[in-house]
Amino acid sequence: MKKILSFIFLTILLVLCCAPYSEASIISDRKYRIEQKRIYNNEVKEIRKLFKIHNEYANLHDIEKLKSLYSEKYYDGDGFNKEVYFKSVEQTWSECEDITYITKIDSVEINGNYASVKVYETANGTLFDNVDGAAVAGEIHSKSVGIYFLDKTSGKWLISGEKVISDESSLLYGDARFMNMEFQAPEQVSSGQEYTATLKVDADSNTFIIASIDSDPVTYPSKAPQSKLRAVPQSQILERNLIANTNNLNEYAVTSLAISRVKNINNDNFRIYMSGLACIMKRVNVVPKNNFIKIEDKDNI
Repeated sequence: MKKILSFIFLTILLVLCCAPYSEASIISDRKYRIEQKRIYNNEVKEIRKLFKIHNEYANLHDIEKLKSLYSEKYYDGDGFNKEVYFKSVEQTWSECEDITYITKIDSVEINGNYASVKVYETANGTLFDNVDGAAVAGEIHSKSVGIYFLDKTSGKWLISGEKVISDESSLLYGDARFMNMEFQAPEQVSSGQEYTATLKVDADSNTFIIASIDSDPVTYPSKAPQSKLRAVPQSQILERNLIANTNNLNEYAVTSLAISRVKNINNDNFRIYMSGLACIMKRVNVVPKNNFIKIEDKDNI
């Protein structure tokens, strides 16, 4: 009994002696968490400020200032380094001089000197081209979802990488600007996998549409796919089965359309004329084949 009472006494004594230290530890932990939260919130503010400036420079088409926000070790999910990436940006700006961007931040995650930022981006602009000797204006529309990767170097956040989750772009001329069209393709497939791309249009009985569907691996400079146009069926749905490339490249499913209309001049005469053109691209992320995955046969265990 005495041993038990002694044990109880020593336990109570230890609790009483340690209590002040426990309280001090709790207060210290609370202060630490508050300080860490303050630091985290300040870093988030800095990153949000970075993307605000990024959007301003992009809309000013100031290539040098935009470059200053990117790390020299930048690589995106398509394997483009900083030099190639900005060559593609300059090409876009030279072809579409009034393109404007809107960036909306969805989330910011920080892990020490590294961060990831999920964003929703849209772009709109005008492209002037020559069709049958006549100057025509086309509308460019793009929407994408992506993740930017950031590194903090010498106290400054810089963009070190980017991964595009989804991306759809369209170039519309003439009546194509006002026609309801939908182009469907998977956002991700495996290397060499077969997938289906589907074009759906909503046209009246006086409209005749020919179109093509093809795929285009992401390279620089890009190469436009050369596919034969075919008449869109009466169902107004055109489909094609495509095979994902096996070169470890992401790709775009691409559809091109030519829109013609029939105009009744009088009871016996009709005139057919081209009223619009369109090109729609939808990104398909291709997962490379992993040759180092092995599944053991349970029968041989």
